[in-house]
Amino acid sequence: MKRLVSLLLILAIMLSFLCVHASASFNSLLETEADIVLLVSLDNGAVIFDKNADKKNAPASLTKIVTCLLVLENCDDLSIELTCEQDDLTGLYAMNASTAGILVGETMTINELLYCLMLPSAADSANILARYVGGTVDHFVEMMNEYVANLGCKNTHFTNPHGLDEDGGAYTTANDLCILVKHGLKNETFKEITGTLKYQIEPTNKYKYTRYLNNTNKMMNSAYRDYYHPAISGVKTGTTELAGHCVISTASQDGYNYLLIVLNAPQYDIDGDNVEENCAFTESKKIYEWAFDNIELTKVTSTTDIVTVVDVNYSWKTDHLRLVPAKEISALVPTGTQSGSLEIKSIPDESPKVVDAPIKKGDVLGKAQVLYGEDVVATVDLVAAESVSGSIILRILGWFKTLFKSTPVKIVFILIALIILAYIALIIRKNLIKAKRRKPKLVK
Repeated sequence: MKRLVSLLLILAIMLSFLCVHASASFNSLLETEADIVLLVSLDNGAVIFDKNADKKNAPASLTKIVTCLLVLENCDDLSIELTCEQDDLTGLYAMNASTAGILVGETMTINELLYCLMLPSAADSANILARYVGGTVDHFVEMMNEYVANLGCKNTHFTNPHGLDEDGGAYTTANDLCILVKHGLKNETFKEITGTLKYQIEPTNKYKYTRYLNNTNKMMNSAYRDYYHPAISGVKTGTTELAGHCVISTASQDGYNYLLIVLNAPQYDIDGDNVEENCAFTESKKIYEWAFDNIELTKVTSTTDIVTVVDVNYSWKTDHLRLVPAKEISALVPTGTQSGSLEIKSIPDESPKVVDAPIKKGDVLGKAQVLYGEDVVATVDLVAAESVSGSIILRILGWFKTLFKSTPVKIVFILIALIILAYIALIIRKNLIKAKRRKPKLVK
């Protein structure tokens, strides 16, 4: 009877999986014209949307994110003044680089140079900072590549501190940029700089007027109605012929926080007003609005959900054990998702088919994934739903059973059996000989 109940329980679980609605993945819920896109939740790290996130692309001025982080992590005093040298400007204007108009011999603080670097995306500032931190620009580039490698970026390489297409040898991916930006957002100064819309630099020793720096991320600026969204902030823009239009930004609304990376987006007249729109901005705005309107935090596991049933060894009373989620988990899923659209599946390589008693209720015995369509929206430990007592006698018997299944042990026992049989045969033979000798001879 007990085995029948267990089998019926297993059958019920299998049927519940068959009743799961066939659902498309998150990627199928949204289309984008950008070549590379990665939308990640900053709340739980979940990937909401992924298009070519491992595809290599020229980094353009997104390179300056690493330049900024290296400066911040190597300079304790941002009030130190640095002076621009001729080599810092050589070649920049010929390449039509974005600059802050810094003059040879002009002095600015590191802090001011960082705002020049990240808001108007000044290549002159990048060279000045790189030379100071690295001793030479070339050594600073070596530091950049070592830095990103240490953070876990496996598909990123830089050839300069500003991102201009000098030799086409620089590349990165959305996944690597995600690692870099998440690391950067832990630095409050980085967050403050990249989240600033406008910054003012007072007259210097070479420039008698006040400089007003504007952030190149037009999604932060309400003057650009096609691009602006009040929830969007930072992080960095970039555009070159090789990279296309790129932007990394964050957005926060109604308690939801996202990081979005858009690379190699086109530019064309979207609305027929004879003005070409930067699709890195329009696509970012569209994706954020989609996420805010269509993604919500929903409870996806309960501690009473029976995920699977496993066999139990060494127990007189229990043959099968139910495994349930260790805790309730909430995940980001499409708005209106019902429990029937989610599937909880044990991970075969991390979950047993058989467990040995004794077992305590709550013991972690495996792992499971919560799936929406083909997307993994959460991972959770699987624990025993009840305690199971063990039997020493059954364990000993099980040990002997396992022992006898061993090939070397089988060979030993076969040899012992053969020796015993040979010995018995020898004894019988000896007894027969003795009997024959004791048998009286007949006298004729």
